[in-house]
Amino acid sequence: MADTQNYVEAVKLFARGPAILEDALNGVTPDESKFIPAPGKWTIRQIVRHLADTEIVTGMRLRQIIAEDRPNLAVFDQDLWAAAFGYNDCDVFASAALVRTLREDMTVVLQELPATAFERVGLHPERGEFTLLRWVEIFGKHVEKHAEQIARARASWSSR
Repeated sequence: MADTQNYVEAVKLFARGPAILEDALNGVTPDESKFIPAPGKWTIRQIVRHLADTEIVTGMRLRQIIAEDRPNLAVFDQDLWAAAFGYNDCDVFASAALVRTLREDMTVVLQELPATAFERVGLHPERGEFTLLRWVEIFGKHVEKHAEQIARARASWSSR
C-alpha cells in the first residue's frame, strides 16, 4: 500500500507549481520574456509555453495511469513542439494561466484518489515503468526546475 505521507506530500508539491511559476514571472516584461540568455537556451516565453504543453501531456499520462491498466504513455519531443507551436510567439502570461488551470484541475483529481491509486503503473517507452506516485513527484518538481531556469534567464537579462 502506498505510504500516505509520501503521496500527500507529492500532491502538495504538485499543487504548488502554478504559484512557483507566477513568482518566477513576477515583473517580467515583454522584451525580457523574448530575451535569449545564451546560444541554444530557451527564452522565458519558450520555457513557460513548454510548461503549459507539458501540463497537457502530464494530465493525459496521469489520467491514463488512473483509468487504465499499465498503459503505454505518450512521448513528445519538446524541441519539435517548440518549433511547431511557435513557443517564442506565445504570451508568457497566457501560458502561465494555462499551466494554472491544467495543474489545478489535475490536483483536484489527485486529491480525491485513494492511497492505493498511487501504486498504479504506467509504461513510458523511454523512461520505463513508474507508479502514479513517482510521476506526480517528477512533475511536481518540473515547474521548480524551470522556475530556476527562468531566474537564470532574468539574471542574464539584468546583467546584459
